[in-house]
Amino acid sequence: MMIQLRQALRRLCRSPGFTLATVLTLAIGIGATTAIFTVVNGILLRPLPFPESDRLVALTHESPGADSDVRNASPAIYFTYRDNNRTFESVALWFANAATITGSGDPEEIQAVRATYEFLPTLRVRPLLGRDFTAADDAPGSPSTVMLSYRYWERRFGGDRSVLGRSLTIDGAPHEIVAVLPSTFRFLEQQADILTPAQLVRASQFAGPIGERGIARLREGVTLEDASADVARMIPILYESFPIIPGLTRELLEAGRFGPHLLPLQKRVASDLGDVLSVLMGTIGILLLIACANVANLQLVRTEKRGHELAIRAALGAGWPAIARTLLVDSLLLGAVGGVLGVALAVAALPALLSVAAGQLPSALDVGIDSRVLLFALGVSIAAGLLVGSIPIVKYARPRLISALHAAATSYSTSRVRGRARNSLVVAQVSLALILLVASGLMIRSFQALRTVDPGVRAPEHVQTLRIAIARQAAMRDFAAVIRTENAIADRLAEVAGVEAVAYSTRVPLIATGPSGPFSFENTPDAAPLGTEFRYVSPGWFRTVGAPLLAGRDLEWTDTYESRQVVVVSESLANRQWGSPEAALGKRMRRSANAPWLEVIGVAGDIRHNGVAEPAPVTVYISQSEFVARFASSTVFYFVRSERVGTPGFVDDLAHAIWTVSADVPLGSVQTLGDVYRTSIARTSLTLVLLAITASMALLLGVIGIYGVIAYMLTQRTREIGIRMALGARGELLKLMVLKEVLGLVGIGVALGLAGAVTSTRLMSALLFGVSALDPITYFAVCALLVSAALTAAYLPARRATRVDPMQALRAE
Repeated sequence: MMIQLRQALRRLCRSPGFTLATVLTLAIGIGATTAIFTVVNGILLRPLPFPESDRLVALTHESPGADSDVRNASPAIYFTYRDNNRTFESVALWFANAATITGSGDPEEIQAVRATYEFLPTLRVRPLLGRDFTAADDAPGSPSTVMLSYRYWERRFGGDRSVLGRSLTIDGAPHEIVAVLPSTFRFLEQQADILTPAQLVRASQFAGPIGERGIARLREGVTLEDASADVARMIPILYESFPIIPGLTRELLEAGRFGPHLLPLQKRVASDLGDVLSVLMGTIGILLLIACANVANLQLVRTEKRGHELAIRAALGAGWPAIARTLLVDSLLLGAVGGVLGVALAVAALPALLSVAAGQLPSALDVGIDSRVLLFALGVSIAAGLLVGSIPIVKYARPRLISALHAAATSYSTSRVRGRARNSLVVAQVSLALILLVASGLMIRSFQALRTVDPGVRAPEHVQTLRIAIARQAAMRDFAAVIRTENAIADRLAEVAGVEAVAYSTRVPLIATGPSGPFSFENTPDAAPLGTEFRYVSPGWFRTVGAPLLAGRDLEWTDTYESRQVVVVSESLANRQWGSPEAALGKRMRRSANAPWLEVIGVAGDIRHNGVAEPAPVTVYISQSEFVARFASSTVFYFVRSERVGTPGFVDDLAHAIWTVSADVPLGSVQTLGDVYRTSIARTSLTLVLLAITASMALLLGVIGIYGVIAYMLTQRTREIGIRMALGARGELLKLMVLKEVLGLVGIGVALGLAGAVTSTRLMSALLFGVSALDPITYFAVCALLVSAALTAAYLPARRATRVDPMQALRAE
């Protein structure tokens, strides 16, 4: 075997041009495939980085009677499941929020996770330094404690191991540092700097989903179906043990058929990335096939040139297996070298790929080259070597073709039969490239459709957004003081030079789904309650973000301070319920029979709060209430409209204005509303970029393949062309003859590619927006592009061949 490898290596070194072209083509295909598989492996195949992660589940729920959204957990759900379950080894609750660090230097906003004391034990994570949280740490009123992430420990404390026992001021309260988390630990769906005990007050909780994330570890031998049945058993216990969320009733929850929808934790963390990655993996696989077809064509050409050598081998007694083995060793060696170079390209490209996709990847997932990826690359390299070697083996190594090879050794004139394999590979390249181009074209059309959608806000690039966090303890102590502070901050921001309008809300539009619930309407007692999203906004919010007020008036500060029961509703809600924005004014709605009536005082234009790709939800806008401050959020997002957005010093001016009201309030999530808009279309943009790169590479490889085949074919037909020209054939007619042959091959490839595209692009329907998987414009444009590129690739060698001197052509053989 070693002798054959050395011989193959010498043969490849004698053809450096062929070897370099083959290795680079395979490296591109294998490298791209390996890079995408690395992401697929890290997100969909590799277990979460926790022991026995297959037993971890997300405590998610559904309400098919109200909507189809997956609902999270709540403290009441946590207490109920913890105390009454029969299938969970442990149950934990966690939720992310911003926290303010003060005490040394400027105030700093960091990302924090609050969790019950079972959180780390459920994940089976032990601190690097210090101790676990205990039930005493998690008890309401206990001395506050905190764990530091490894990254934050190194950044703020320089990795000082004596940090344990020190005090860290978080949201105005001192916390004892009791542990440092290991460097390998990743929080689930987003990275955080600190972990604090939740210290949930059981007596203050309500039945129903609120928004916290619950996780559980299944007992040994328990299935997801067993756990779901156990959760269904505990739902009535939840209603018996805790009061219903204000504004709802048990009847409404039961009408919504609130029940279990448990998910494996990995699936919950990976979210909906599976669709994107599956499409990308399929397209990269097609690109690899195109690369293999290119290399197979090169192998066919090289094997033809070795025809005399192979004929001599056969004459000396070499059988078909020996000749096949010689050709196969060459191909496998090329595949191995291409694979090694491809892995190197994947390693180099992976950081750029992860940087492009950073906003879409959960922090808990560790994407990197591991043994599975290397085995995959090895398998792909071997498969590519076998594939590119099998065609010349089948074509030239069979004993019945040895005579033909001998004939080929004396004449380079190629027959129609001999070119059939190369032509078939050209057809395959065209058809595969068309599938990729169609997929890319559909994503381009989707992106264009997204860009034409009215998000509901005007000139988002001129709106600066920033987040401030009021200490939760302060919010719970004195709600009125918090409102006055937020109002004073808005007033100071409005005084900054160039500021046109200022407002705030508890959520950002375009990317943040708000809480929702059923609303009933006056004078329609028999109608089923309408599931409606509701948001809490300050006066002037619609003017600031650029949402038009279609009827009535905006919220006012007196509505907030006097606790008036008034709301502004979206246009879609007004039209759906009352027929028009004007007809909605003065109408009343409420969340339950025991809740106060809310009067509609205004109607605002629809805003696509859940993302530009999603329809604008029917929405109710309410002024802040004490319930919100205590139970929903202690964080608000300010919106500042100004022509100065994006100019140097503007954010500094805003920060100084805020600090004149409260010196301990840091700024977080500093971005423009335009940035938020781009984030809302990030998944489509990411898919578009990756598909466009893949399709461009496929088109380039396809064009190179066509050019190479036509150039070689015309080289072999030099004598024929010389005879035609000597007999009076004009160059233009000869070029037309060549182009007709190419057009025939391309036509077959386009027909096959269209059939493949019609079938395959249906699988990516979930990624499309505003365009059908059978969009005729895309298909026509792609076909025109591919045919034009193929004819251009064929025209160049055809023109060169017809400029040959007929006498030299006749003497060519």
